[in-house]
Amino acid sequence: MNSLILGSGFGLYGYLPGVSTFCKFIYLDIKYKEKFFCRKELKKFSYKIKWYDNIAKIINDVNYVIIAKKPKDQFKIIKSLNLKKKNKHLFLEKPISNNPKNSLLIIKYLKKKKIKYSFGFLFEYLSWYKLLKKKISKNGKIKILWYVKKNKENNNWKYIVSQGGGSLRYYGIHLIKIIFDLKFLNLKSNFISANLWRSLFLDNKKNILEVDFKITNKEKFKIIYNNKILINSMNPFQKLLNSKKIDPRVSILKKYIKQNLSNRSARYEKYDRFIYFWDKIEKYYI
Repeated sequence: MNSLILGSGFGLYGYLPGVSTFCKFIYLDIKYKEKFFCRKELKKFSYKIKWYDNIAKIINDVNYVIIAKKPKDQFKIIKSLNLKKKNKHLFLEKPISNNPKNSLLIIKYLKKKKIKYSFGFLFEYLSWYKLLKKKISKNGKIKILWYVKKNKENNNWKYIVSQGGGSLRYYGIHLIKIIFDLKFLNLKSNFISANLWRSLFLDNKKNILEVDFKITNKEKFKIIYNNKILINSMNPFQKLLNSKKIDPRVSILKKYIKQNLSNRSARYEKYDRFIYFWDKIEKYYI
């Protein structure tokens, strides 16, 4: 099995170590060469790398494709690949596209072309999510508090709402996915700005889920269930992100990749419903 990675950021320091376990060769654009060798923790994977300067010449040798590029560019990239072989699988990054409307267009295109795919919503593979899922019964109250420290030196697309950034589309989309999966589908209150998202959801068992998200000057991630703290950490992954070491999210990516390679059935309808739920949250203000 061979993989192709498109993206020189998280594609390199996240997906490359994650996918290396499952493939013989990893194809990378020769333009990424300098960034690859600048990261010392990646050098041990260099024996698996095949560099290319013309994607058309190597695409038929690829079994699965990882796209970790800007959300607004994702649809254009998918169409440009012109994937046809049945064994191709697309690993796509969240938030699917830069807004719900364009995200639905991607899902419809993949369905029409019968392309198998998955999206990198990683929270469902974390231990706290599994614990929370077990604890939810009736008349419970959950509060998820997540503060993200803004990188003042890197004012990039991740903070620009129209490009798929901001509190909801880049960060909050992770929470929207688990809220959807946990079936907290009744939205009771909602406030969204570029740097803030606060919402209240109910499920059909009268459980309450409250979200308090903020892009600010500190990092914090806390989950409280029925007034008891379940998680109290600096981020959802409960590990320090260090650019000089293998990214701690790699172990989670491996679980995600393994699951989707063993069960590569496309879930078009489920993602349709999820995107409609996301759209509902964006349009609902109280």
